[in-house]
Formats: sequence, structure tokens, C-alpha cells
Amino acid sequence: MDHHPQSIPDRRAENPDGEVLAPRIESEIVSPAQPASTPPAPVPPNRFEPPISAVGPLFRHRLERIHTCRVKFVVDINTRPTERVLGGYYKSRRLVRIYSHDRVDGRRPLEELFDTFLHEVAHHLEYTEPQSFGSRGCRRIHGLMHSRLFWRILGELKWRWAELQTRHRS
Repeated sequence: MDHHPQSIPDRRAENPDGEVLAPRIESEIVSPAQPASTPPAPVPPNRFEPPISAVGPLFRHRLERIHTCRVKFVVDINTRPTERVLGGYYKSRRLVRIYSHDRVDGRRPLEELFDTFLHEVAHHLEYTEPQSFGSRGCRRIHGLMHSRLFWRILGELKWRWAELQTRHRS
């Protein structure tokens, strides 16, 4: 019986013991420009990456520690690989969408995903509770993606998160 070793198509990476670290899921698309044999982006040793299904709840928990939103919103962590788009906020649906995978480099680092999450939440807060950040109303100018209020909100959220991390390390 001939046995020809072939790569297993549903595996992205294996640790030295042969365990699957990140199974390929149906929505992952390899860019045609990228050769199929290109290894995945290296993950720093001893670095835990939570499963994609846990990223949304994790980010919500982190946000609750720095700001309690008055208006609910939906979080969608989308695994469709993108080249430049990191996320989006959809005002009419109150939807924060984060794209977790880069078309070339694979899964984006957790810190980058959280930064994108805060960015999109800042859009949500700009529309739903500008008064929480010292404004009487949304200061969005048609055709301009980021108002001064947006930058104030994002800066405040990032500052609060950095302060929390500093206290936690002490």
C-alpha cells in the first residue's frame, strides 16, 4: 500500500507535539497572490490567543471596566480576511464589526483588535452619548469620518485603559 504524505487541509499550524493550534475555518480565504505553502505569521512563544468566539465578550468586559455604555450595541468579530479595513461602525444597527484576519499576515494581534474595537466604540459613543464626553450633541460633520468629539472620546477611552493597565501592573 502506497502512502503519500500530504498536508492536512484543515490545519493552519501545529505545535511540536502535532496538536492543531488553529483549525482552518470555512470563512478563511487565502489570497490568490499568496502561495499556498507560505507559513502562517509567527506567534510569540508562550503567547495565549483566545478563540475568536471569546474575543467579543472579552472586549465587552474590558470596556465595562473603563466605561459603561448607556445604549446597547452589537459586537461582530468577523473572520473574513481584509487588506486594509480593520473594522466598522454601523449606526442604524448599532453594530461594531471587527475584522480579525489580515489577508496576508493571518490573524491580527489581540492588541490591534482591541484598539480597533475602542475606535469603533468611540463612533458608537459619539452618536449615542456625546454628553458623557462634554458635548451637547454629536458634532459629526457630513463627509468627515472623525470629528473632534470622536477623537476626544477615543483618547479618553485609551487613556482609561492605559491607566487601568498601569494600576494592574503595580
